[in-house]
Amino acid sequence: MPGASQESSFPTFPTAEIRETSEDCLYLNVWTPTTTAEDAVRPVIVWVYGGGYDAGSAAPPYSDGAALARQTGAVVVTANYRLGALGFLHLADLGSQWAGSTNLALQDKMTALRWVRENIASFGGDPGNITVAGQSAGAFSIGALLAAPAAAGLFHKAILQSGSTSRIFDRATATTMAEDLITALRLDDAEDLLTVTCQRILDAQGTVVTGDIGRRNLPGGRSWGAVLDGGVLPVAPQQAVADGAAADIPLLVGATRDEVRVFQMIGGDSFRPEGETALYTEMRRAGVTEPEKLLNAYRSRIADPDDLSALRGAFLTDALYRIPATRLAQAQAGAGGRAYHYLLLDEPCGPAMGAFHGADLLHVFDKLSLVGADTPEHLTARDTLVGSWAAFAATGSPGWPPYAAKAEGNSRAIGGSPADAGRMITEPPADDVTALWPTPST
Repeated sequence: MPGASQESSFPTFPTAEIRETSEDCLYLNVWTPTTTAEDAVRPVIVWVYGGGYDAGSAAPPYSDGAALARQTGAVVVTANYRLGALGFLHLADLGSQWAGSTNLALQDKMTALRWVRENIASFGGDPGNITVAGQSAGAFSIGALLAAPAAAGLFHKAILQSGSTSRIFDRATATTMAEDLITALRLDDAEDLLTVTCQRILDAQGTVVTGDIGRRNLPGGRSWGAVLDGGVLPVAPQQAVADGAAADIPLLVGATRDEVRVFQMIGGDSFRPEGETALYTEMRRAGVTEPEKLLNAYRSRIADPDDLSALRGAFLTDALYRIPATRLAQAQAGAGGRAYHYLLLDEPCGPAMGAFHGADLLHVFDKLSLVGADTPEHLTARDTLVGSWAAFAATGSPGWPPYAAKAEGNSRAIGGSPADAGRMITEPPADDVTALWPTPST
């Protein structure tokens, strides 16, 4: 099965490059475990891949459903969805004829989930016990689905790893991006999009978004992603959860300790802020009112307190991933629902990369051997993480207490030092950094 059409061959970690893509991509795969009795009815996990909404595939080796099925005992489904402009170009405000042309990738996911509900029993799966799970853009997609009325009843539990309800774009921004893409393609209006090739759209779509992870994802940034369009998404997902839209859907929300470390390493000098003032400006974009104090607080969290690149990485890890994850869990708990939280501390590629964004994929898809990390320490972290997913998919509980925002020990540590591994920790940490982050409005 080819991946969805995307800008280029995307070197993914830890699996492989995506070499075959196509506009004709809306297919799915189903894997069943071979270790369960033939007549057993199994829980279902529907995997939503990440890739920044620009790249990804439901096919192996990018999404190894066989490994996930083997480790969890669940029937596993992976489904493609349209990417980039093909999946998220918002044309609905450029004329009545485009009223339904919005959040197409979310609509793809809901179509796949309807197929699963109607057909998974034929593969030994329980249509009354469907867990949707995803990492990065996959998890942010799930965060949006929690607020989509058309997704109601299509899944019963959700696992969000390195993603939450925070990555949503308003209609004005999305419409401007659409207009800018039309201009970049040298077209007169949206109707002319029907006359250009897919490749021309792929070649132009990168010109209307921002590449840097901070400028792209902080408030005011531009990238492809779900749009608060008033139809498919009538309410901002975080607000919808706070209002109880997902109160009957148990959530398992996770992050890695050093999410942005990998982007810091890839970006090199381009990731490093020009000075403290530039970092203060970026912090204000995230709603921080005392950036000077916050920067000083972050110095206590890193090895070299003068390393602006590391400081920015620690800040963006919180701003984009760790804090939104705990806010989602807090909103779910406040609405009377159940949310469980974990923090991955395992360092499968060593301390330089830390517990980076995507490290969990090595565990979920049983790929630790690819990086020489199939040691007892890392395999134990794998078994803990995948075991919690398996238990959650089967029962709705990963095996530890639900998240409580102000409680000490409200999150499960996975991996890390012998003192940390397996114990309950407090997330976000009760330190000066956390105290300086603004209180969420929901």
